[in-house]
Parts: sequence; C-alpha cells; structure tokens
Amino acid sequence: MTTTHQNTSNSEVQTHNTTGSPANIYDQMFVPTFFGRFTDLTLDVAGVNKGQTVIDIGCGTGALAAAAASRVGPEGEVAGLDPNEEMLEQARAKDVPVDWYHGPAEQLPFEDETFDSVVSQFALMYFEDKPKALQEMHRMLKPGGKFAVLVPDAIDRSPGFSVATELLHRLFGEEIAQSMREPFKDGDPDYLRKVCDEAGLRNAEIISAIGAGRFNTPSDFMKVEGSCAWTLGGLLSDEQLNHLYEESNNAFKPFQHTDGSITIDTPCLIIQAAKS
Repeated sequence: MTTTHQNTSNSEVQTHNTTGSPANIYDQMFVPTFFGRFTDLTLDVAGVNKGQTVIDIGCGTGALAAAAASRVGPEGEVAGLDPNEEMLEQARAKDVPVDWYHGPAEQLPFEDETFDSVVSQFALMYFEDKPKALQEMHRMLKPGGKFAVLVPDAIDRSPGFSVATELLHRLFGEEIAQSMREPFKDGDPDYLRKVCDEAGLRNAEIISAIGAGRFNTPSDFMKVEGSCAWTLGGLLSDEQLNHLYEESNNAFKPFQHTDGSITIDTPCLIIQAAKS
C-alpha cells in the first residue's frame, strides 16, 4: 500500500439563512462547505468515466451520486444507497438521473459484478461492520473495476476542527466536544489498512487528500456545524449556539486573514482498491 498526496482547490463558502427539514438544511449547508469539495477527487480515484455503471454507498442527500451521473452521462447508470430515509427523500427531490435505494452498506441488494465503480464519501465511519461493507463493495465490482471510499483524517491533523473541539469542551463539556470528534475517528491509515486486511483487500491503497473552505467569519464556520440537527444543532440550545458563535470569533483569530475571513482545511483519507 502506498500514500499519494493530492490537493483540492480552495472554495469560498457563503453561509445564509436556511429553512426546511434537517436533511434539507444539511444539504444546503454541509454539502457545499465540506462534502462537495471532494466529489471530483473521489470519482477520479474510482476511475469514473462516461458510460459506466456507478453506485454511491452511504449517499446521504446525493451530492456524490449526482456528480457521478453528470460524469457518466446518459449512456451510464448511477445508483445511490443510504439507510436514512430522510436523507433519501432529499436526494430523490433532486432532478438527477439516479436510482435511489434504502438499505445498509453491509447488505447491498445487487448481484455480483454489477458496477464499474463503487464510491463512498464521509460515510464509512458510521458503518456498523466496516470490513463487511468493503467486502460488499468489492463483490459488486466488475473485473477491472475500482472503488474509492473517503473518510476525514484524524482530528489532530485537522487544526480548525481541533480548535472547534477545544472550544466546545471549554464551553459545554466533554460530551459535546466528543460529538465533534466522532466523524474523525477512522482517520488513521494503519486502522484503515487493518480494516482492508479484514475485508480481504490485499491490494488496497490509502491516499491522502486535502480540501479547504473559506468562510467570511469564524462564526460562519461554526454556524455550518450548528445548522445540522444530527450534529451540534441537535445537542445545543439556540442560546448555547449563539454563545458558541460569539466565542468562536476569538478562538479562530490565528486562522483569520486580514479581511476577517478564515480558511479551514479538511484533510481526508481515501481507500482505493481495484478488482482483478
């Protein structure tokens, strides 16, 4: 296994008032600020091209699947699968040629060698049985096919999120701070190699990647986290969230540019594997 360093480009993020269901707010705020910056890279690693059949596992509200549909064109076919019906409802509302399926990553409702490429982005850390999920992805690949599975790198290699975690701990205690750490728990190349070994993927590689988002103010960055009912928005009251936004302006001063904006890096790791 080898490690290759790749960079995604910076993208300025404009936060705005959002309304609707938690999945709708998640799609408006989280997807463009965090997840959307890695879609092209994930598809590149999986070798997604025109005319292929592709599936996105743990598709959420469908950002990666939609990008795959655009890339494969009308000659190709794309599916998206997720265990969360509310997320899928948001995905189905998109005007994209994707077939959406409800179910877990560990038991995929498809025959062997169905897809040219299998992709998954920011989902593996929530799978109950990670080796089984990787086995299922590999099972569905056609010979010569590839899959790419992206997860956040460790939080101690993500300085902006580390500062956010420290701020949450100081203001609200360890339980709330742990909610910020949770998505970063699988960000260890050695751990991911172990998972791949347990899945029987001897030829898997771990690739490192980094994306950067620019926010007008530190509080804008924290408002993205606070907007989601599945993260801080589901744990903190409006009063607590407002206190967090105020305190973030001091906590993120080392990250600020002369215009007051901040840039937050999001280092990630990608499992890449091919089927011979």
